[in-house]
Amino acid sequence: MGIVKTSDVTYEYIVRNEEGNVERIVTAVDQVDLDIAPGEFVAIVGHNGSGKSTLAKQFNAILHPTEGTVWVDGMDTAQEENVWNVRQTAGMVFQNPDNQIIGQVVEEDVGFGPENMGIPTREIWERVEESLRAVGMYAYRKHSPSRLSGGQKQRVSIAGVLAMHPKCIVLDEPTAMLDPNGRKEVIRAVRGLNQVEGITVILITHYMEEVIYADRVFVMDQGKVAMTGTPREIFSQVERLKELRMDVPQVTLLAHELKKRGVALPDGILTAEELAEYLTGA
Repeated sequence: MGIVKTSDVTYEYIVRNEEGNVERIVTAVDQVDLDIAPGEFVAIVGHNGSGKSTLAKQFNAILHPTEGTVWVDGMDTAQEENVWNVRQTAGMVFQNPDNQIIGQVVEEDVGFGPENMGIPTREIWERVEESLRAVGMYAYRKHSPSRLSGGQKQRVSIAGVLAMHPKCIVLDEPTAMLDPNGRKEVIRAVRGLNQVEGITVILITHYMEEVIYADRVFVMDQGKVAMTGTPREIFSQVERLKELRMDVPQVTLLAHELKKRGVALPDGILTAEELAEYLTGA
């Protein structure tokens, strides 16, 4: 069993009218099966309303399946006695870093989680330093979070989760509120945690450029997994992605259009450097 595994997971929202009566039931996640190995970098993408964020909240026991089972490191998330350990194992980072940062000083904020876990003071400070260095924010340890950019705040949020030593980090659209530079900062930090620290990363995003370095990509549509594969396998199917109302990285789309016009190019080009190499024969 992987670090995160789901079996026939379904989640339904109950929509009520003003009188409190059930108006309708919306199936946000529909019989999803996933098996994510330790150390993997997995991206889950989909248009708005596809169910990807609802699925992400199952991995941290914020939501429990209406049907089916979610296991995190072998623990059933629906069992109340497992919730604390599940949340320590799979740390969660949300869209808005201001909703996660509570300390007046960066290093105090990062140390908040380990302190609540009852970690000895000396080890807390070791973890704070280690986590801030991992996301490239150690130089800002004495700063007020309010004086940081959006990308820097999000890296502090990630450090706060990292300080609790999770085996897995789930990032629910962590760059949605950031500018392009902030997005690059955060994704670079996330890739480093995966490649250097060996932490399992589950990235929920609608920015397709962010998933090209993932090991596997799951594309969701109407609560179901509509496509799965490596980034190259997924982006080789441009027309299918368009049917699913998904964006495609600009360079992939350019290569696709060039190929349709007779330029000899492979499917699924992911970077500008890769396209340049094929066009120049370098």
